Amino acid sequence: MIHRVEINNFALVEFAELDLGPGLTVLSGETGAGKSIVIDALDFASGSRSDRSMLRIGAQEASVSLLIDDGKYQGDEDSLVFRALKESGRSYAKLDGQLVTAGELRDKMEPLLAIHSQNDQQSIFKEAVHRELFDAFGGKKIEDLKKRWSLARIQMTDIQDKLLELFSDPETRARRRDILVYQIHEIEEARPQPGEDGSLLKKIKTLTAVREIAGHLDKALSGLMNEEGSAATLMNRVIGELSAAGRYSSKMTELQERAEGIKAELSDLGYDMQKTAERLDDRPGELEAANERLLLLRKLEEKYGPGLDQVLLYEEKARAELLRLDNTEGELLRLKNEKEELTVKLKELQDEFRNVREEKKKELEAAINRELSDLDMKNASFTVEITDKDLEGKAIPQDPQDIRFLIAPNPGEPSMPLVSIISGGEASRVLLAIKAVLAGLDDISTIIFDEIDTGISGSTTTKIAEKLKAIARKAQVLCVTHNAQIAAFADSQLLIGKEQEGGRTRTTVKKITGEARIDEIARLLSGRPGDEKSRLLARDLLARASNE
Repeated sequence: MIHRVEINNFALVEFAELDLGPGLTVLSGETGAGKSIVIDALDFASGSRSDRSMLRIGAQEASVSLLIDDGKYQGDEDSLVFRALKESGRSYAKLDGQLVTAGELRDKMEPLLAIHSQNDQQSIFKEAVHRELFDAFGGKKIEDLKKRWSLARIQMTDIQDKLLELFSDPETRARRRDILVYQIHEIEEARPQPGEDGSLLKKIKTLTAVREIAGHLDKALSGLMNEEGSAATLMNRVIGELSAAGRYSSKMTELQERAEGIKAELSDLGYDMQKTAERLDDRPGELEAANERLLLLRKLEEKYGPGLDQVLLYEEKARAELLRLDNTEGELLRLKNEKEELTVKLKELQDEFRNVREEKKKELEAAINRELSDLDMKNASFTVEITDKDLEGKAIPQDPQDIRFLIAPNPGEPSMPLVSIISGGEASRVLLAIKAVLAGLDDISTIIFDEIDTGISGSTTTKIAEKLKAIARKAQVLCVTHNAQIAAFADSQLLIGKEQEGGRTRTTVKKITGEARIDEIARLLSGRPGDEKSRLLARDLLARASNE
């Protein structure tokens, strides 16, 4: 439930804080005091649309905070809901301090807070909720049927998937078989091995490196050993010239000896390079074969991969599918027989559903129509429409029937969906009647009724008060009212008022008890809070309500 509400600069409310408890809380006050502003603030905090008129004149930001202590929300700890409206017209929201969108806020709040005002349609009027509520009313019989239906639906879906895999068209199966045979043969002929592509890459890298080394050695040897212009030829020329010069200088003889040493070193270098080149084996044929093999494996991976592991897995699956196709006729016959048996079973379950739901439908219609009669809607007729769904389609529905609530407000009028036929006070009373019968079957923890007593008087008002009190045993209920009987039945009462200060009007909210509450109920009775007869009657109403 909502534990606390704080409203800042919202419409005429400068600041208000409301501590709300369980049970029934009524909001009362003079006409125009701003009772609906509190409801609008709660609606705003639940993610509804906003506009600048919600911002108090002169303020830069309006905000509403809710402290929710319902374990259904986000665990068992209190949760804080905050939404603000800026002067620019933009709003933002937070859940437990985290920024969220208005849509996310609505998703969080919709299961918790149901506001029913003259311009609002509640979750109970949404057809998506009708089946859930109806089946909860139906109890264990429907719960057991739903389990059986879910199991049969899963079985049927599995059979349909298998039939789709097998293909019921012989020509399609034949084409698929030819494809599988070709693919298996292509993979089988290549005989790929796990990790083979990695080994090939290493081999290609090594052989390529050997080829590069051999090429460079060949060029080096050519430069060293070639007869024309080689290093050896050049050194012979150098030695000859130095030898001729040695006749004139001992220094030249020394240089000649050094040159002859270099020539000998070059000869040794050439010998070692030659031997190294002879030992190198670049195996050009093997490198070409490795490249071709890798290209073949890459093509297989493009078709059936990625990766050779996936190629081999594809081959395994293809063989399994081919085996199933070769055994298709027998498998098809078996699956078709199972499908026919399940179709009969699903139809029987659909009929069982209808029988049980038709029985519960009468009980629910009678109960809600009794409630409507108590609420001064004796001519209204509430009905539950149950329509079988088609079971012949490809997808089996999650439920065998569509269910929706209908009503005819007056005799002779056709039954229509709740959302399209009910308006204003009628909507509030229908909601109250449905809630009175189905209280506790949905997950709504806080229900707000805005002026549910409009156009109602006499004993009907007492009935409304009693029903609100009954619903409040299952959920937190807030009710804006002008009626003394409803106010007297409340567990707590909030007085909405107006005051002027500094030329500005502001709405105030305060909890009233004791004599102040007696004064307010007396005002609701006669318009004169100080009238002693009205105060006596107010005391009597409170005493009688407390004994209910």
